[in-house]
Amino acid sequence: MLRKSICTSLWALMSGALLMACGGTHLEADAASAEESLGTQESSLCAGLSVSSLTLSDATMYVNEVSGVGYWAVSQFSNAVRLDYYVDGIRYAFDERPGNAGAWYFSTMGIPCGTHYFQVNAWPMVIDSNGNRTTCGSTPSRTVGKYVYWACPPPDPDPYDPCNNCPGGRSCRCGDGVCRSDMEYCP
Repeated sequence: MLRKSICTSLWALMSGALLMACGGTHLEADAASAEESLGTQESSLCAGLSVSSLTLSDATMYVNEVSGVGYWAVSQFSNAVRLDYYVDGIRYAFDERPGNAGAWYFSTMGIPCGTHYFQVNAWPMVIDSNGNRTTCGSTPSRTVGKYVYWACPPPDPDPYDPCNNCPGGRSCRCGDGVCRSDMEYCP
């Protein structure tokens, strides 16, 4: 019986020593997680990480589609980038691209004619071996942008305006709504 209680006591002592050697008690873990958990944007994992390059090679607008293309690169110890795409300050999409550098492309439809501002924001990321993703920073590391433009088509002519239907080379050149040839005088 004495031998059994010594083994049990020795087991409890060794378990406590092993627990302390491998990271402490659950109380310490709770305090650490209350301060900051891994995977948040301000974790120590993100210290010193940045987007080292973000370019906008071209951005265009055609009819109601805005598109852009460029390149990105992240600093050492980053292994991915997060890209957010905006048109006139409204986020239309985001993209997470693994690697140290690469090209990006964006396109969206449904943008009305006129002038618009296309912008790309980039944050460095770390993707661990389990696939956990950490986006670093509360503000973008780099931002690029460009104005794009597509002329609005002229409005359809009013079918009830007689000047829109002047026959045979006549026009309403006098401003009074009467169709006249170039040979006729204005009143």
